[in-house]
Amino acid sequence: MRYLRCRFNYILWALYGLVICIYFTAQISLICTMLDLGWPYYFLGTAGCALLLVLAVYTPVHMLAEKRAEVRPELKHAQLWECLFLIFAIAAALLLRLWMASSGGAGLYGDKSLYIIAAATAGQPVRLTGLHFNEIFLFLLTCLFSMIGVWENNCILLQLALQIAAIALLYPAVRMIAGKIAAVAAVTAAALLPVYVEYCLSATPEGLRMFCFSLLLLIVGAMLGKLKKCGRKSAAAGLILFLAGFAAGIFSFLDYYFLSVFLLGLLGILYLERRGVRAKTRIKETAAFFIAALCGFAGALCLRLFLFGGSVAEVLQEWFLANMESGQTGWASLAGREALFYFLPLLFSAFFYVFGFFEQKGNLGIIWILPFAFLLISDLIFGTSLEKQTITLLFWGVFAGMGVHSMCCFEKDKNRKNKEKQSLPKKRRHHPGASEKEASAQASFMAVGIEARLEAPAGSPLPGEPIPNPLPGPKKHVPREMDFAYEPKEEEMCFDIDRFEEGDDFDLL
Repeated sequence: MRYLRCRFNYILWALYGLVICIYFTAQISLICTMLDLGWPYYFLGTAGCALLLVLAVYTPVHMLAEKRAEVRPELKHAQLWECLFLIFAIAAALLLRLWMASSGGAGLYGDKSLYIIAAATAGQPVRLTGLHFNEIFLFLLTCLFSMIGVWENNCILLQLALQIAAIALLYPAVRMIAGKIAAVAAVTAAALLPVYVEYCLSATPEGLRMFCFSLLLLIVGAMLGKLKKCGRKSAAAGLILFLAGFAAGIFSFLDYYFLSVFLLGLLGILYLERRGVRAKTRIKETAAFFIAALCGFAGALCLRLFLFGGSVAEVLQEWFLANMESGQTGWASLAGREALFYFLPLLFSAFFYVFGFFEQKGNLGIIWILPFAFLLISDLIFGTSLEKQTITLLFWGVFAGMGVHSMCCFEKDKNRKNKEKQSLPKKRRHHPGASEKEASAQASFMAVGIEARLEAPAGSPLPGEPIPNPLPGPKKHVPREMDFAYEPKEEEMCFDIDRFEEGDDFDLL
């Protein structure tokens, strides 16, 4: 897909640069603290590391990619390679989690409160106690224990199935919205980063939240693809737009983190490059998506009132308190020492997107910045649990892919290429019946044309090219007012003919 470029992009670029600068400084300050260096080294280390990345990594790779862009062959069987990558990523994720579970004694880590409740209520009538991810995960875990028995490995099996399904849905979802490189980076992060592996061995709803996030992202990607394909007016595009907005509203009621995907879909509708679609049509589609999301949120709210009772004000207050919980903030979780070794590569790759923002091919990252900033600001202001940081980490993976994509894949100067093509001499067709003399003459003519092209000064015509018109152009017309020197008198102005002679040229009878 391709997204529009406008003046608002400068504001988004400044916002993204500010976020990267803050987190870059935080990581370098953590390294300086570990090395017992004072605070003056924070900013010096940040500037030095940024300069080193630009000079040693970004500039050489960008120049090499620009040089090879003219001769780079098309990748054959691209879809086959993508399928193989996804299979290997899922297999690596599965083996890594199974190895982690076997090395840890096949036991659960961290908080086991949901596991204890599910084990105590297994075998009894199962009922849903709320419409949040904790209650839904507890409901699924209780149903699983009632069917196959209470065992910690069964909980790990449920988490493993949810995470593998999330990874399988994540690749096509990100690929439809942000391209192949960003999808590869996001899937690699979700499959191999230790934080995801650890939550696979815990009784928390992180796997369910990640699965729902990938599912909603896939729905939004399908909506944008349908809008791109169908054009201005289509019943199928309108239906999937309403369904995507409705789903975004429902998931936003379950967790406010899904408002980031709602913002992503909203910006995708506004920025998606489509021929023949006016601004009024984009605004109408955005309003329809927003109304559908409100309907989904209201529908989930009504379902909550129908199942568990209460008033609207109480349910909204409960939603706000449950989501805006005070806990360990995103700053501490992403700038901690235990996350330093795997967060730094993501941060450095995302840093490259600051320089390749305006020339990135397709402008793919423009719609991800506001949702990303929303997650980071909400983490820092309200605080959130560590398990929710997996969603934010997926955004970091997407922007790491954006940095690599903007460094290697960029918009080419189409005007310069067209001028070069127009200035080159046209090749003559060689017919199979032509003689060898004609073929040799044609080859010598082309050689002379190429040599003349290399040696001739700028602006001079080449052999075989039309010369500029040496004749002067037409003069500009100057209107004149016609004044007659002789003006007849009034009695002399008699132009009526009283009689016609027979055979006259003016005889109309």
